[in-house]
Amino acid sequence: MPIRSSDFILLILFIAFSISQLVVSADDRSLVVGQYTTLRLSPGLAVENSPGIKPGAKVFCERVSIHGFSRLRDLRKFAHSLKVKVSQNSSSLRRSNVEVCFHRNASLGVGMCSQGRWQKVSKGLWVQSMSPFDHKILDIRTTTSPLEPLEVSIEEEFFFYRIVFFILGIILMTLASSLSKSLVFYYGSAMAVGIILVILMVLFQGMKLLPTGRKNSLAIFMYSSLIGLGSFLLRYLPGLLRSILTEIGIGEDMYNPLAIFLVAFVVLAGAWLGFWVVRKLVLTEDGSIDISTSNFVAWSIRILAVIMILQSSLDPLLAAEALVSGVLVSSILRNFTKLRLLRRARKKFKIVKNFFRHSQLPDLSPFQNSCDEYMYKSPEDKFVWRWSKRFSLSSCNSPLQ
Repeated sequence: MPIRSSDFILLILFIAFSISQLVVSADDRSLVVGQYTTLRLSPGLAVENSPGIKPGAKVFCERVSIHGFSRLRDLRKFAHSLKVKVSQNSSSLRRSNVEVCFHRNASLGVGMCSQGRWQKVSKGLWVQSMSPFDHKILDIRTTTSPLEPLEVSIEEEFFFYRIVFFILGIILMTLASSLSKSLVFYYGSAMAVGIILVILMVLFQGMKLLPTGRKNSLAIFMYSSLIGLGSFLLRYLPGLLRSILTEIGIGEDMYNPLAIFLVAFVVLAGAWLGFWVVRKLVLTEDGSIDISTSNFVAWSIRILAVIMILQSSLDPLLAAEALVSGVLVSSILRNFTKLRLLRRARKKFKIVKNFFRHSQLPDLSPFQNSCDEYMYKSPEDKFVWRWSKRFSLSSCNSPLQ
């Protein structure tokens, strides 16, 4: 059967396209998560007119493609993240000026990122996190010799707190309505917040006695609260407390009882503060929870649950899927708990109904001729009948009149 010219042309085009794809894949430098995690290279492609460089100046660039997992096949990796590192292996003291651009635009030319997208490799190391399911491009450029080697590596990391956030988010979304109507939740959370506030107030007042002075007490308080409150306090407060107690005349044998009393006082003061806040701001005059406050707390808990679920994955698509699945699971759990409560209420109603039904049965006396049994017989004598109709029969167990 002779081959038509159109089929022959299509065959030639297909072979040429396959060869070009092979050439591109051979020249392309790429890292694949789980397979190829380290790549050594030296930028050798000269590029002119790169954004942020003087006109006419040349820079040496290189491009690395990073390919992540498949979302369908590797769904168990949703709590992982991928750390991309660029390090300079130069042994000289003076390192070259290396800049990187991390983007997704495959149509962009090598070294043609906008000026604001370039980031410098400071101290010979650059680190950036990305989703393990994403596909990104890393452009590297340097203005010095292209023979200086660079190392690009990817490292997969697992974060357990993301799974904890996902589970806690579903639990909070399920219990948001019931927690907003629970007095135990209001009192417990308010007392816990009150205790924390009292502790912070005590620490803030104690920092004014430190040698740094009163002017910097607020700055020290904010700094120590955000960075290292424990190490800062362990350095200064023990000596300060010992000197104060010694001046008062309290020995070392009284340190533990005083510490216990101080902790108890702080806890009770914080609990009282939380109790007072709930009584003043949450409850109404009749002791019930205010409806507007309950709705506000319920929606606040739901918003917090949504934020926690979205933080369960670094990948935005999987985070959105986790949110949808969390909403569905929470609605199913709410309906299931409602059905169980209705079944329990129905069983209790049946038990109470049967109890009242059996309690209404007449009390059968063991004696047949009991005085509680009455039989009215019409008297034969009219005189007796005339006087007997004025009296009403009553039980022998009734009180005397």
